[in-house]
Amino acid sequence: SDFNYQIRLKFLQSTWIQLRNEQDQIILSKLMNINDEYSYSVADNYRLTAGNAGNILVLINDKARGKAGKNGEVIESLIIHSDFDN
Repeated sequence: SDFNYQIRLKFLQSTWIQLRNEQDQIILSKLMNINDEYSYSVADNYRLTAGNAGNILVLINDKARGKAGKNGEVIESLIIHSDFDN
């Protein structure tokens, strides 16, 4: 199940992000610095909004799956699923 999948966001450069839950409540809203990390479960279904998706490396169960998006790309309400591959 999705509870077995852990998402880890690793920040390659400083990047503003916001994570919201399914009730649209803000879980995290801050400027993340280089080498910061934030983890949550795939089952949380958090929606990720970020100022620069190319600065965010997505790992699932410690396996790098690529970046959240392109360099300089603003992403809005991205939900990362267990099959994420970029």
